[in-house]
Amino acid sequence: MLEITQHKKEKAVYDLRDTLFIPIQERLFTAQVVATNYGILANSMRAVAFVNELGLELLTCLEDGAAVKPGDVILTFRGTPKSVAIAEDRVLGSMMVPSGYATRARQLQLIAGSNLKVVCGGWKKLPQESKPGLHAALAAGGIGMRMVEGPFVYIDKNYVSMFGGVGQALQAAAQFPDHKTVIQIRGELQSIAEETEAAVHGRANVLMVDTGSLNDLKIVLQILDQLNARHRVKVAFAGSVTEETLLLLRDVPVDLVDVGASILNAPLLDMRLEVKLSE
Repeated sequence: MLEITQHKKEKAVYDLRDTLFIPIQERLFTAQVVATNYGILANSMRAVAFVNELGLELLTCLEDGAAVKPGDVILTFRGTPKSVAIAEDRVLGSMMVPSGYATRARQLQLIAGSNLKVVCGGWKKLPQESKPGLHAALAAGGIGMRMVEGPFVYIDKNYVSMFGGVGQALQAAAQFPDHKTVIQIRGELQSIAEETEAAVHGRANVLMVDTGSLNDLKIVLQILDQLNARHRVKVAFAGSVTEETLLLLRDVPVDLVDVGASILNAPLLDMRLEVKLSE
């Protein structure tokens, strides 16, 4: 068998800036990333990584979680014209979207109050390359991604459907005795009350009422009280949660609330790059 190997030559990519900046290529410029709105900074370390990768000199950088206002300097670096120009494309984008998430996360946690834990379970809706930015944003905004600490089994509505019910799904999860179990309650195969009873008998640790209905949440809480199980079962709530929902939940004995979409739909935190000749 004759094997023919073809070697493709890589074409050099022409960058117009190589020619454009010839008259000033020996000069050094100082660049500042400046906030143009109020918000919470996130993913600054990724921006710093871009600065380092481009061979720029890092001068200053605020930490994630910092509250910024219009005019605040977030990041300062120095370098050649082309490196500064490339940095504008990369550095701003690495922080603006995550900072928008962080700003919204901080707002929602403040609205929820100190007794209601806010989490964001919408990370799976993002492309893989965007998830590190969301992780940084949630940490900066002061909310988490996990409903319980340590290893746990999350049984969502599709798992319940495939197993044929809440009880059957929890029975399958019982093979992991060192894991806590979190299960979605939606009332699709049984009523909300029946699914709640099955979840209690199946030793679930967290019941996620994933219907967005406060009435369903009320039923779940009533069943838990009737079964004297409220002390050992945490209750979470999700489904198109808004600021108004959070305000109502402050007066309800619920432990967790998932605000995924409310954060992922947040506007970015706008920033600009200002450049001047270094002295």
